[in-house]
Parts: sequence; C-alpha cells; structure tokens
Amino acid sequence: MWVWMIACGEAPESGGPGKPDPEPTEPSTTSSSSEPPPTGTTTPTDDCPSAEGLGLALSVNQPWSAHEVELEVTLDAPATVAVTCTLDADADEVHLVEGTVAASAHTLRLAGLLPDSAYTCAAVAVCPSVSEPVTAPLVTAQPPRRVPSLEVELDAPGAGDDYVLANSSDDCDWETQQLAVFDREGRARWTYATPSWVGPSVEFRHHGEDLFSWGGGWGANPNGRPRTMDLYDGELLDSALGMPDVASSYYHHDGKLLDDGRFLTLEEVSVDDGDESFTGFRVRRVDPVTNTVDFEYHSQRAVDEGHLPPGYGDAWHANWMDIATVDGEEVLYVSLCFEQEVIAIDVATGEWRWTFGRDGDFELLGKNGQRLGRDEFPQCQHGAESSGDRLLVYDNGVDRGFSRATEYTIDEAAGEMQVVWTWTEPDWWETTLGDADWMDSGHVFLTMGHADCFSSNPGDHTTFVELDPTTGEKVWEGRYAVSERMAYRGDTTPACDLFANAKYCDEVRTRLTELGLPRR
Repeated sequence: MWVWMIACGEAPESGGPGKPDPEPTEPSTTSSSSEPPPTGTTTPTDDCPSAEGLGLALSVNQPWSAHEVELEVTLDAPATVAVTCTLDADADEVHLVEGTVAASAHTLRLAGLLPDSAYTCAAVAVCPSVSEPVTAPLVTAQPPRRVPSLEVELDAPGAGDDYVLANSSDDCDWETQQLAVFDREGRARWTYATPSWVGPSVEFRHHGEDLFSWGGGWGANPNGRPRTMDLYDGELLDSALGMPDVASSYYHHDGKLLDDGRFLTLEEVSVDDGDESFTGFRVRRVDPVTNTVDFEYHSQRAVDEGHLPPGYGDAWHANWMDIATVDGEEVLYVSLCFEQEVIAIDVATGEWRWTFGRDGDFELLGKNGQRLGRDEFPQCQHGAESSGDRLLVYDNGVDRGFSRATEYTIDEAAGEMQVVWTWTEPDWWETTLGDADWMDSGHVFLTMGHADCFSSNPGDHTTFVELDPTTGEKVWEGRYAVSERMAYRGDTTPACDLFANAKYCDEVRTRLTELGLPRR
C-alpha cells in the first residue's frame, strides 16, 4: 500500500535522466504573520498540545517538472507538519504530504499535479499543533513537451479509480515517446521522456511508492535494457552498471523488474541451424546488485532439441516473456508472434515444458467443453499474463481478421486448454501491438495499441479498456484523441498506491479528516 506519511528530507537538485530541468518558478512564500483565509484546523491532543504563536512559513516551487512541486516548511520550533495542495478549479482534488519527524525545517515533495493549473497549498503544524494553516499559491509550469491526454468515452458503474500507465508517441516518431500516468478522466499526471532511439515496444510498470520500471524497445539495442526510476529523481542508477555485457546485448520488446529486485530481460541473439544463422531470442534473469545471471535460456537450445524450427531473419519474433510459479515450480513463458505460439520452459532445468499453438501440445476446448479447431488458437499474440493454471492472451488475430482477448485454463496432465471467456468488438483488428493485464479487482485492462503508419486498421485510435470478464461488459474506455498517436502496452496501478490525491483515494480523505483538514 502506498505510504502517504513521508518523512522530511532534502530534495535533489535536478530531475535526473529523462527529467527536464526547467528554470524553477519563482518561489511563493507566505508566513504565519499574515492572515490567510483558513482552510481547516488541527485538533490538539494530550500527546500533541496546541502551540499557538508558533511561527510557520511555507514556500512552493517547481525545480523538476510541471507535475511535481517542492514544499519548504520552516518553523520557530521542531514539529511535525502536513501540507495540502488543492486544485482551485476542483475542491475535491486535494494532495497531501506529511513530514512525520519533528523538525524546524521540512523539505517535502508532491507529484501527480496537473500542468498549467492553479493550486492553493496550505501547511499546518501537526504535533505540536497550530490551528491556523498558512497558505501559498502555486501555478504549475507548462510541460516542456506536449502532454498526451485520453478522451474518456465510457465511465460506467463498477469502473476502478486505478491510474493508467502507457507509452505515447507521435506516429512512428520514436523521439517523441513519453511514458505517462493518466487519471480516469484522461489527464496525464506524470510523464517521462525515454531515450529517442529506444522505440515504443516497452513494458512500463509501477512497483509501489515512488518506484517505476520499464524496458524493451522496438529496435534491439543496449538502451532497451530494463531500468528502474524514481518518481522524482529519474533513473535510480544507470542500469548498465548492473547488467552484464550490456554494450553487446540487444534488448527489445520487453524487460521487467521482478518483485524480488531482479531484472528479466528479452534479448535478440544469433541462432545457427548448422547451415546458416538467423535471429532468435535469449531470456536472462539478472541481479543488478551483484551483476550476475542466475537463469538464462538461449533459443539455440530450442533448435538443437527440435522444439522450434529454424528459419531466416527474425524467425519467431519473441515479443513478451515472464516467469510465474506453477505448483511450486518456476516457469518461463515466452510469446512467439510469428510462430503463433506461447511456450513454457522450466526455470530450474531449462527443459521445454509445453507449446500452446496450432501445432502444439494442447487440445483446445471451448467454454462448454467442445473441441475447437486450429483457427481458434491465438494468432501472433503480443501481450499475455500467466498465473498458476491461467493464461490471459491478447490475441491479434492476424489471419482471422479481428483481434480479441481470451483467458484459458491449463490442464497439463490432460493436455487441454479451455476457454474461460473471450471478448472482442466490431472494428477491432490490430495485427501488431497490444496488451492484456489482470487488475486487482478481477477486471481485465486491455491496451488496443495502434500505429497508423503500419496498422491493419488505418484511421483507428489507440484505445484503453477496462473489461468485466464476468459480464463481458466494458466499464471504462479511453482513447488517444488522434489516430497518429501510438502506444504498445498499458498497465494500471491502484490510486492509493501512487499519488496522495483525495479525489481518487479514500485513505487520503480519511487522513485529511483525522488532521482536521477537510477539503475546501
């Protein structure tokens, strides 16, 4: 769960890689000697008595980006503090940050603000308490690059408040790519510019508190290596320093930070069938602290053992991978678009476990147990997720003429995969890009990725959908406003796990009430 009680500390001087360092806005400072209009009161307790007359001052500035603010609180004597920043145009939007260690000076940070918007920030001493807040105005900066936004087409009962994470770039123009966090009203709450040569095929995730990761890229190159980022500070440590042979490794399409702090990489490698070489894949699990690899699977082994056929060029086009635990055993899953297969490999031994596809190891059954034909297997899938005996697939349907999302149950012993549910809609056919993810609510989040410059459905728009698979109904839908704005993958993160915004998080609203700081 996101921790909204943040201890004070010195803020960094710049935004780090990918974070512009614009000229700071002129700090706005107000002290308790003035008489601002009160926005709330704190309630003294026996442990935190009232300290009327305690001098307190607040200054605000933006040394990083338009979505973030630095808050300086100074006091005549040590105290813990709370600061809110309320959007002037919407009193429900109240951001909260706290300095929970008593001090005479607090440097605090907030993110998730709207650019080019007016806020009123208010600071109070919490312990000992001061009844009157001190306020200071904030007008957030213009972003250095055009901020993407979503047009929300549907927001039905049952839709979540989760933030949406996605990449965004102009049509086939990698230099304009940004990673963005959107609220459910379609507004960008945070953006990050990736290196221009990476390309859009990235996996972008939030890992709690201020930690993000991304990795992948369209063209295989060392700069697509998995990376970790701080909400404020950019890349935490150049990940090349913790990756073996990074200069000669060609990362693409996927790269993940795992829950235990290790990276999972998808790399392009050369494979030899005895007559000629062609492009295959390698997956490695890397400890970036010790610079060691504890698992590696090279597709040369798959050719040598007869599991994959030799070919030419990018023979199988690996475009997604993950490791999941099944019955206590770690299993590597890899999506092979051109083979139209999802494969499973035992992590402990590197042995081939199964192939799911038209010529694979499973009979495919429909929801009612009927046997399905070859055309019902996934076709050049681009996104998937695995959990135990379940597999979720974003099925592009390159030969079928329409795309869909399908969840399967896996019965390895019986050699059967059965459709749990499948969903599609008219005019959805993208032979490239796309993603499907389970949400904490049990819903499924779909990224209908679109690139007009090479789409099978020109004129369509990149669209994000929250789907209730139980009813088969869409409960939320947002899309990029123009067809020339592209995305590949998307994800979600619970609203209370990221920005401390009372508009979307009940826990922040509760804390405001506890502090005696109701929304205006």
